[in-house]
Amino acid sequence: MAKEATTVTRELIWRRVMDELGFEQARMKRGPEGVELSGVILVAEERAPLRVDYSVVCDAAWRTRRVSVAQSWRGVRQQLTLEHDGAGRWLRDGHTVEALEGCTDVDLGLSPSTNALPIGRLRLTEGATAEIRAAWVRFPSLDVTPARQGYARVGPARYRYESLDSGFNAMLDVDEDGLPIEYAGVWRRLAEGPAAPEPTAARFVDALVSLGPSDELGDAASTFGWLVGGWEGIIQDHDPEGGVRQSEGEWWFHWVLEGRALQDVFIVPSRRSRGSAQAGPGANRRYGTTVRTFDRAGGQWRIAWVSPTGGAINRLDGGREGDTLVLLGEHQGRPIRWSFSDIGLDRFTWRGEVQDGAGHWKLQSRFDMRRIA
Repeated sequence: MAKEATTVTRELIWRRVMDELGFEQARMKRGPEGVELSGVILVAEERAPLRVDYSVVCDAAWRTRRVSVAQSWRGVRQQLTLEHDGAGRWLRDGHTVEALEGCTDVDLGLSPSTNALPIGRLRLTEGATAEIRAAWVRFPSLDVTPARQGYARVGPARYRYESLDSGFNAMLDVDEDGLPIEYAGVWRRLAEGPAAPEPTAARFVDALVSLGPSDELGDAASTFGWLVGGWEGIIQDHDPEGGVRQSEGEWWFHWVLEGRALQDVFIVPSRRSRGSAQAGPGANRRYGTTVRTFDRAGGQWRIAWVSPTGGAINRLDGGREGDTLVLLGEHQGRPIRWSFSDIGLDRFTWRGEVQDGAGHWKLQSRFDMRRIA
């Protein structure tokens, strides 16, 4: 009877001994479908805290397929995604990077863990050597450049690593997964053990959220891509009798579904103003989401808004019209129009209108938003 394939998940901690200015906590998940390395790196960079969260997904042959990096340094958060077809073609944030053609592995410049990738992929016999080209991610610039590297297996669990461009070399003592125990003079492992299961919510977010738009969208990504981030502002609901109800609200946008769609979460009153005087006399309560996808055949965006609190499901189509974004649809048999206008780097106005029997557009809602993230 064949032995059932198992999945191994481990956690490890390294200290950067060359200057005592950094730590990394990593997680390795290895199973029949491939390997994932993920973790957080904390270092002091130019006397400022630098945090890097990363994920590297490999196939069963240890070939790097997808890399996600999020960096926080000096009050700025930056993100990077790399995709590799396994044969040497790389995409950065959805765009081909010709300079990386032929690179086989990713090398995160701050991490000892990614040395395991070529070790696991090459599977050198003792005494054998190999030269590779790696996609070298540098921090904090997040530049990605090709790097010529050499690996030599000099013992059962020992490798000599060399940067063939700079001449730097170091001995690596590794475990059965190729993860460094001692990266001579640079990193030293402090602890390792089995990893607890990841929270379901975190795994769901990882499956849904994307670092950037898909290359499939092309220039269309810019139509709504500027919204990515967080916004807050004043929400007004206009009653047919002329009354206006007002509250504070928040609006969050991010790319999802491998960057093929843009999704938002809209909340009124905002979470921080609930139960306070800031909530105001009350715009309509909302806690809903919109998914935006681009119809390449029709050349327009299609959206679906779902509001569990109000019971509404609206579908609209449209795109850019001059300096505004206009979407048209229908609700309860009446035409509706949603538009973004007065668009700036840190502000915009959204209007929701309905058409009356005489063909006039009547304002139902107005959101004046300012960027907060």
